Amino acid sequence: MRTKHISPSDSQAPGGPRREFLKVLLGWLAWTSGWNRALAAGPPNRVQPPSARRPAAGDIDQALALVLGGRAWLPNDAVRMEIPQLAENGAIVPITVESRLPDTRRILVFAEKNPDPLLAEFHFEPGADPWVTLRLKLNETGPVLAIVESGGQFHGAKTIVKVMLGGCG
Repeated sequence: MRTKHISPSDSQAPGGPRREFLKVLLGWLAWTSGWNRALAAGPPNRVQPPSARRPAAGDIDQALALVLGGRAWLPNDAVRMEIPQLAENGAIVPITVESRLPDTRRILVFAEKNPDPLLAEFHFEPGADPWVTLRLKLNETGPVLAIVESGGQFHGAKTIVKVMLGGCG
């Protein structure tokens, strides 16, 4: 009777196909774990961290200075804001803001008494109608500001909204 010599790489070797399977499986697991770590880390942060460009909670003056670049805004009747002066539920306060100023680039909505005063920011392309409607969450009674950037200047409207039941808590 003849004996046949079996090499470890031979598929008939004891544990041969099993070893190959384990090698492939471990390689695949190592490769996917690297991708999982890369995806979990997210894209590289090429902009300032949020803490560097976000104002302190509830500080409307700091929020305005940060977003407006330190420039002041002026009241203007060409900025129209429709918002109820009495909100029964602060979690759903409807607001409509329209700018009748030429070359409107942005519409900003602030609420002085909210933890994060900047509630919304909308950017407009040239020729677009600068008009937005949305629902706000208001923490408590206080002023709501709609500020528009037009021609490099800031114009706005301000209304005090009385909130019966706060929406941010």
